Amino acid sequence: MSNNLTNSPNNPLKTLIAVEEDARHFGFEWPNEEMIIDQAISECDEIRAALKGEESRERLQEEIGDLLHTAISLCIFAGFEPEETLAKITKKFNKRILALKEIANTQGFSTLKHQPIELLMELWQQAKQKSR
Repeated sequence: MSNNLTNSPNNPLKTLIAVEEDARHFGFEWPNEEMIIDQAISECDEIRAALKGEESRERLQEEIGDLLHTAISLCIFAGFEPEETLAKITKKFNKRILALKEIANTQGFSTLKHQPIELLMELWQQAKQKSR
């Protein structure tokens, strides 16, 4: 079976989805969600190793790409449209960031640059509660 989808740079997400569908129709597919999650964990371990080691930036990018691919695979396996899922999480993240900015501003912060991670996480938790 020929696959001319790999050279379509206009929309890499749609191309990946099409290649995933082609692979599934050919019979190359995950048997269950747990195996996909295990693969995602493995990809995270490879990213950690690339960050700690003397890996090239290209190698790190490849490992991050593998994680993104695995997440898209899980999304498809679970019966969700990846683009719709990304649109929903983008909306959710934007809502939380707006809440975070509002909370930070009420506490006298015009920016959170150079603030300790503990403060960032505390404000993020508050933003999560506020944006629900």
